[in-house]
Amino acid sequence: MDGSTSLHAREPLRRALAALHAALDADPSATPDTGALAAIAGVSGRTLGRQFVAVLGVTPGELARRRRLAGARDALASGTARSVIAAALEHGFAHAGRFAAAYATLFGELPSETLRSAGMPRTCPATAATLIELCPVEAATPGDAARAARATEALAAALCAAPGLALRLRETASMVPRAAYRIEARLDRASIVITLVQPSRGTVVRIERIACTRPGSRAWTCRAVAGIRDAIEHAELEEARRVPRQRADADTLVRRARPAALSLERSAEMMALDFLEEALHRDPAHALGHALAGWCRAQGANHCALRDPAGEREQALVHAMQAIALAPDDPEVLTHAAAVMSLTGQLDEAERLATRAIALDPSLADAQRRLAWVRIYRGDGSGALAMFRRVLRTWPTGRNVSLSLIGIGIARFMAHDGARSARAFNRALDLRPTLAWVNRILAPAALLAGSTEAARRSVTALRHALPDITLTQVERSLLLDPATVERVVDGLGRAGLPR
Repeated sequence: MDGSTSLHAREPLRRALAALHAALDADPSATPDTGALAAIAGVSGRTLGRQFVAVLGVTPGELARRRRLAGARDALASGTARSVIAAALEHGFAHAGRFAAAYATLFGELPSETLRSAGMPRTCPATAATLIELCPVEAATPGDAARAARATEALAAALCAAPGLALRLRETASMVPRAAYRIEARLDRASIVITLVQPSRGTVVRIERIACTRPGSRAWTCRAVAGIRDAIEHAELEEARRVPRQRADADTLVRRARPAALSLERSAEMMALDFLEEALHRDPAHALGHALAGWCRAQGANHCALRDPAGEREQALVHAMQAIALAPDDPEVLTHAAAVMSLTGQLDEAERLATRAIALDPSLADAQRRLAWVRIYRGDGSGALAMFRRVLRTWPTGRNVSLSLIGIGIARFMAHDGARSARAFNRALDLRPTLAWVNRILAPAALLAGSTEAARRSVTALRHALPDITLTQVERSLLLDPATVERVVDGLGRAGLPR
């Protein structure tokens, strides 16, 4: 089954998840009925239960229970709950002893311990949703009014389905807290211009134009949500940087570390690890901190940047498993954990985690891209190429476009298409010139394309960035199929890399 078919088959699961989260948003103590969720999804209760277990690893009831426990933890950690009993009752737990046992199993500490530490400064709870006000999409002409209305509905649905974001429509403004951000949009015949505003500062955070030929479709909303999240991440990063390091809490440290951790550049990843280790010292149960630390270590091992790659992979796996245990329903955490699993050769688990992340959040580009990388590591170059190209079409901008281009370059190399492989790698380096490790396969691709001089320049750049790199290190670090690894090593040797 290909990626598109698989995602289409999970559409009932997505609808059921949206309904489950909507019910708990409306009533934190709710226990959504599986039969009612199945009716919304358009499948039988048994089918829906099987899909939940197969993709998410839990039943609908267990997922709702974990969400209620997470809500209780937020209430205790933020100090809005005055007692453990109050938090338990507010979130649908009538038996205090059972609540405490379930809470300790999931979070590694008793609810009373969370309440005691509530006085410590917390800039922003890790699970707090960012409240966004959506203004109705404006139509460029009166004839576009109906299309603008459909675009408003599609964007609202995408924002509601995105974990970490909470939607406030303008007409409900007096009923809920003030939004942290406001979205204004204008639709013309071919595109929609989205403006993200931060009302408290009176600033425009980002303006982006997105092709929108079908206003009611999800194709453009995925890119819109990804762009909104990216802009919010940058705004929050600037706020986090203003907090002195010695006064920053774990959430602030992780927020500061995230861009560097995902930069694909070793020096930045080492800096990120420093922040992440400090964050995990302050909060050992910070799931995203563990997931990002695991990613940094696995990346370093894979890119020949560390002296003990086996030890780093082992530590990366420990971080990933802790992250999954702490936040089994957080799509970003699952995506980074899937990356660790794929870089340590556990491809079945990587595919399961990435698929689960997509089911929870279809707008997460990194999760879609991770599935394509799993295809690469399985030796399925043609399947990976189709997936990378689809991700690049949907998200043509953003933090890790280079990673899609690199994936395309490897897939082309696996197909013995040296010219187009080298072209994709050079595009990635044009965007991110510091990604010197890309030359490990760019040099063999250039040689395959008939350009010996370009291959030698590529090896020179590789050795300048990694002076101690050898053919043996490359051979041990690459996770590609044996035939491709052999071709890479042979090409690097012919281009001048020493054994």
